[in-house]
Amino acid sequence: MIRLEDLPNPQKRALDLVKEVAAEKGLRPFLVGGPVRDLMLGRYAVIDIDLTLEDGGSKLAGALAKRVAGRLRSFPQFLTYKVTAEDHPEIDIATARKERYRSPGALPTVTAGRLKDDLLRRDFSINAMAVDLMTGELHDPTGGARDLAAMSVRVLHDQSFLDDPTRIFRAVRLATRLGFSLETQTARLLESAVSSGALTTIARERIWRELFFAFDEENAPHAIAALSAAGVLEVLFGRRPPDPDLGARLDRTAAVLAGTDLDRQVMYTAAILHGDASPVDLEGSGFSQKRARNVVQLANELSRFTDALAEAASDHVRFDLLNEASPEMLSILAATVPEERANVARFQEFQSFKLPIRGNDLEVPPGPHVARALERTREAVFTGEIPSEEARAFAREMAIRYLENSDQGAVVSGQEDKAFRS
Repeated sequence: MIRLEDLPNPQKRALDLVKEVAAEKGLRPFLVGGPVRDLMLGRYAVIDIDLTLEDGGSKLAGALAKRVAGRLRSFPQFLTYKVTAEDHPEIDIATARKERYRSPGALPTVTAGRLKDDLLRRDFSINAMAVDLMTGELHDPTGGARDLAAMSVRVLHDQSFLDDPTRIFRAVRLATRLGFSLETQTARLLESAVSSGALTTIARERIWRELFFAFDEENAPHAIAALSAAGVLEVLFGRRPPDPDLGARLDRTAAVLAGTDLDRQVMYTAAILHGDASPVDLEGSGFSQKRARNVVQLANELSRFTDALAEAASDHVRFDLLNEASPEMLSILAATVPEERANVARFQEFQSFKLPIRGNDLEVPPGPHVARALERTREAVFTGEIPSEEARAFAREMAIRYLENSDQGAVVSGQEDKAFRS
């Protein structure tokens, strides 16, 4: 039993408005797909407002946008519309569609259809239900309600994973999100599709996008581990030896990410590729060069960083090492190497420490030697190597020395800095 009156106020108000406008225009909108599934599961917290009409989708979208003084966007190639307005949830409106796949893995050709056509083109039975907003009638041509009761994810036909291999990812994500199991035949079809190379028929960019969706799941470690266990990740990363530590590593990553703005795509990818990452593995991911370097560093170099830090004899050496680490690497170091936790925290404090002097205060010719001298001075003041009142004189001396040595093509080490000061 779906009780729309139990929805949070923004969604309830939006649906009430849809019904009001639809009644005025003589239209018949249906709430479809995932929102119906979630409502039937009693998941009322927040639902998307996804509507389908057999006729009049553009008319409803235009009238709603006018009523709420909102923005209307149209996507005619997909027969869809989006209405957005301040203080209102987004409303997605589609014309009921039929789909035809010209070849396995190809994007479908979309044409207008009836409600049943629209439901039968969907991925799983539990996503193939609709509620008539005007009457409350449930439309369930594929037995989705039965599968909800059985806590089962079932595809609608035997070619489903071959027509659209991204459904392989969606099946695993949906099952782990809801705590469901794959229906027996669906599990066989998924295994067969993976082993037959179905995922090779679609672009790597689409596969990465589906994997990134898994990273955004509330229980991302469970979803990623399930994808790995199903062999789904081999299409991106090749066949790899069994990794009994993957689950624990993913859980640790999730704990580090909690409540932060760290790069979850970098961190989860590095957790998957632990110990054997290469830029080649990241083809199609869309990672910038910097983010790709961060993945490789985090996956491959944690032990090197740990060993080097253990041998660091001074803050100067330690800070030089930690300055090479990405924020993600610093967070993983602090979480996994307890003896370095205080050092990482001290370095992060240093990163926000500012000097009360600027390059113009040094009265030396401008150039990169000035920035280098200021950075060296910032470190010296922060670590207590020199008192703050000596910062300007120290920075000026360093800038002159760096300038002289740059003219000679020499590089001054920390030890040479110290010798110069004495």
